[in-house]
Amino acid sequence: FTKEKFTPIAAMLRLRNHLRRLPFSTGTAFVHTPPSSSSRTTSSPPAASHQRKPSRPRNSSSPVSSRPPMPTPSAHSSPTPASRKPTSPRRLPWTLGSSAPAWTKPYPHASPGSGNGLSPPQISRLITIVQGIFLNPAGISRLEFYISLLGSYDKVEAALRSNLHLLSQSVDKVVKPNMAFLQQCGLSACDIAWLYLCTGKLLTNNLEHLKEMVARAEKLGVHRSSGMFKSALVTVCNLTPEMTRAKIESLERALGYCEVKLAVSKLPRILTLSEVTMGHKVEFLRTEFGLEPSYIARRPSILTCSLERRLIPRHYVIYVLKEKGLVKRDIDLFGVFCMSHKKFVETYLDRQ
Repeated sequence: FTKEKFTPIAAMLRLRNHLRRLPFSTGTAFVHTPPSSSSRTTSSPPAASHQRKPSRPRNSSSPVSSRPPMPTPSAHSSPTPASRKPTSPRRLPWTLGSSAPAWTKPYPHASPGSGNGLSPPQISRLITIVQGIFLNPAGISRLEFYISLLGSYDKVEAALRSNLHLLSQSVDKVVKPNMAFLQQCGLSACDIAWLYLCTGKLLTNNLEHLKEMVARAEKLGVHRSSGMFKSALVTVCNLTPEMTRAKIESLERALGYCEVKLAVSKLPRILTLSEVTMGHKVEFLRTEFGLEPSYIARRPSILTCSLERRLIPRHYVIYVLKEKGLVKRDIDLFGVFCMSHKKFVETYLDRQ
């Protein structure tokens, strides 16, 4: 190669010369022929000047002729059926618009006029919660099990929203052993269904974890035969041991050791309240109403009432009515705080 200056024109000329030396399938080459002098004088343009002309046969002494000719099949030739190898179609992932993988057991679908199965709106909501539900045959059978356990699909949907891994655990290896253990603890089928609605992760863990939760619930002073035992299970499942200990110590500083033990055994879910909120409520009840800690401990549901929306507004209503002599002085405050808003308005505000 000569050391010539690289320019776009030189590159195009070199590419043109290279293309001229390539053998074509039809044995022809593009050869540029300048128009003849006679064609320049005529008014009509030359018709054959832009046509392809057959290339001249190359000499055997030419270095390019030593190259073997490229095998070029004919345009109309096609391989015979015997020589063509059968190829299987490429397996594509399941997408919208394609057919889903088939399984032996169909998914629960509501047929027109039938009273069981899922309706199309329910199926659409189910897909939004668990996207790959219809790609897993085991998940379909688990869904049918939970529908029969809880009684309706709406309850299963509520349980799925609180625990997305509800359909990923084996029913025979995980769920049924946990249910059998809870039945040994004295819980009925309705209580177990209620636990699924409150915290489904309690029953989808292994059996050892469930036994640990039962032991922590008993440490709160709630016996297995008590009606609050299931509430204690939900409480310890939502709190770590450190958080439970911190909340109990905060209540003991406000009420006392014996009072806290009594209040927690009556209503374990008060431990799920904020420590600051519980402290403000106890201080308000003791300073404004003069309630004793023992009174609050025997009626712990007062601590679940909102301080800004219920305790303080009703306190001022009762205070004004007492000053005007419209209510008795020894009114039961527990009944005042726990009654519904409609009944409170009818009893104390809509007085004739």
